[in-house]
Amino acid sequence: MRVVCAWCGDVTVDGTGPVSHGICPGCSFTVERAYHHSLLNKKQRAHRMARPRRASTLPFPGFLAPGASR
Repeated sequence: MRVVCAWCGDVTVDGTGPVSHGICPGCSFTVERAYHHSLLNKKQRAHRMARPRRASTLPFPGFLAPGASR
């Protein structure tokens, strides 16, 4: 069986018969690095987005809760 890298097209295993697709070591490193980099960016964005909530402000006039004093 002949195995060809699905990303770059290099032949990783040369044989006869049907062709299968895999990933070569160079492309594997690149794909895994990009994946881990995207996870790190996602984690950093989530950390930046998590900000402390502000204290609630007073409601607009006429929109006080029933029984609330002014």
